[in-house]
Amino acid sequence: MPASTDLLAAPADRPASGTDVDETRMVAQRTEPPLDCLSIAWRGVTVLLDRQELARKAAVQPSPWTTEAERLALIESQRASALLSAAATGKGENGCTQIHGALDGEAKAMVLAALESGSATVLLDGSKAPVTAVAIRYLGTRRGPLCGRGHIMVYVPGQSRPFLVQDWWVS
Repeated sequence: MPASTDLLAAPADRPASGTDVDETRMVAQRTEPPLDCLSIAWRGVTVLLDRQELARKAAVQPSPWTTEAERLALIESQRASALLSAAATGKGENGCTQIHGALDGEAKAMVLAALESGSATVLLDGSKAPVTAVAIRYLGTRRGPLCGRGHIMVYVPGQSRPFLVQDWWVS
């Protein structure tokens, strides 16, 4: 399956935010790592992202935006820049530039978007064979008009804990 290069488009397919929802989707991922990649390790899982694609996204020049597409491109550029700036200088055992330490919310959002669009390669620790798909769970609970919270959780099928949890919405 060819990898999607549109890392920000995935959220358009999310369930409606601000509502009660508990939906899990299986999303196929890249089965071959990109030639130039970033490596992020979480809880027994390593996520590989295409560094050149992130650099293209980060190259968008900040300017006053006039359309929603321009606004989203600027946000995507800032998120890609945050992720690229977290990269170390050396390459790890998988041949990718590693990211060490905690990622900020912008960088995590970019990783989540890559997973939602299927453009990441996911490896279990100790395995060289990529995971073919991840489970993405959208969980939102709304208790009232101004009381609720939603999270997005990413799992490897068969594992009981998510390796990535991202705040989605709060009211």
